[in-house]
Formats: sequence, structure tokens, C-alpha cells
Amino acid sequence: MPFRSEELRQRFATSIEQGRMGHSYLLTGDRADSLENLALGLAAQVLNASPQDHPDFHSVWPESKSRSITVAQMRELERELYLRPFTAPLKVAVIFDAERMCMGGASAANAFLKTLEEPPAHTLILLTSGRPAMLLPTIISRCLRLDLGFEDIDAGAVHEPEWIRPWYASQPNPGLRAYARAEVLHRHWADIRETAESHLKDNSEVEEDVAKALVEAEFQLGRQESIAQLQRWYWRRSEGVAGTAELERIRAVKALEGLQAALAQNCEAHLAVEYACLKIEGLV
Repeated sequence: MPFRSEELRQRFATSIEQGRMGHSYLLTGDRADSLENLALGLAAQVLNASPQDHPDFHSVWPESKSRSITVAQMRELERELYLRPFTAPLKVAVIFDAERMCMGGASAANAFLKTLEEPPAHTLILLTSGRPAMLLPTIISRCLRLDLGFEDIDAGAVHEPEWIRPWYASQPNPGLRAYARAEVLHRHWADIRETAESHLKDNSEVEEDVAKALVEAEFQLGRQESIAQLQRWYWRRSEGVAGTAELERIRAVKALEGLQAALAQNCEAHLAVEYACLKIEGLV
């Protein structure tokens, strides 16, 4: 169930007061800046001070050319977490854009799995992810998940991407509309792959197999982002734009969540998209 950020902070404060804190939390939501603010706010509640420059606060961000989280980063974080806190009751670690641990064969995620299974004493681990479907199931299962709802986003800050406009093209037949929307999504994904390939086309420093892996990783991230854009648009604007009733809107968001899950399980993309679009129309 999605919550507003203030509701999540209040629930977190109650858990601290009652001594019912978990060891690991997965914070999910549609916007990276909202998740970052939430994670830093929760860390401040635990540390009872600003996380900035606090000796018991540690963070991991994607780095390197591939914008991935590396095994070396996770090893260093583990080393820090196994030390006792300096001044606070707990050490707090935040892994931002945690799905990027799962790039390149998920070696960084696997390297950190043992720490999530048996966290060191006196530690709290927060993971943020706008694309939780890309996380390993073993990572998700070891965290308490807190979802930051779309309603926490300022509607005035939401801009319609150009590629979404054909999604609302007039088509009275729901079956034809579903297949037309599937084609819109496939065309957009083809553009994402072409853009990812063009970024590395003239970079002779990157080996061919590494380049292919980087293109595939960026394509998958872009594909997940496009689904999130559609979910956001249904949640925030579809009622005004397309006359979509609330139940229809919720059905669409859930159908797109199902599409994310199907793609994460390597289902055939064309079939998964067509099924999701038919489900949005209430035809399956």
C-alpha cells in the first residue's frame, strides 16, 4: 500500500519509540529525489542528527561509466557496518538506486546478500529503488518494503513525455486500442535501445562485450522508467485527460505493475506488453 512521505516518517518514528525497528528497509517510489529525501529523513530520525558528515552514516551511490554499484563498494560498506557505532545507537547505511547492484550479473547484490541475511548488530540498512522489479527476489525478501505513493508527487511538477501522447489517441474499439498502445510502447522501447547504442558507438575505449552489456543495462533501465512514466500518468492525470474512472485507473496501474514483473522474469516482451494492454482495457 503506497503512503505519503510524512506517513512513512511517522510510522518509522513509532517503530523507533516502540523498539520495533527492522534491520533492512526497501523504499520504493516513482521519483529518485523523493526517495533520497525520504531516506535521508529516516536516517536523521535514527541518528537524531543530520546525516551529513555524521560518523555513523554511510551511503552508496552508483558510480563508474556504467552507473552501476560495484562489488568493491559493497565490500567497503560491509567493512564499515561491522564496526561499532561512534556516537549514535545505530549505524545507518543507505544504498541509493539499489537496482543498480543487479547490473552486470548482479555480482554486487550477491556480494551484499549475506549482510542482508544476517545484519551486523547496531545497524540499519535502507535501500531506495524506483525500479524494484529489477532487484533480485532474494534482496526484496530480506527487506521490509515501504512504498512512497504517486500521490506524494506534486502534480505541477509532472510533465507528459512526448512519447506518451499517442497512447491517448482516439480509438473507440477497446481491442484495437489495446494493440495500438502496445505498438506505441514497442516503438518507444526501440528508440531507447537505439539511443543507448548511440552513446557507445564512437567509444573505442570500451570492449565489445562490455559495450553490449552496458547497452542492455541502460535499455532495461529505460524500459522500466517508461512503465513508471505510464503508471504516474494514469495515477495523476488520466482522469482529466482521458476520462478514466478511478477503478479503471487502478486497473491500469496494476496491469503495468504486472508488466514490470513479467519483464523481470524474462517473459517474451511482445506478449507481455499485449497482455498488459488488454488488461488495461479490461479484456482479460
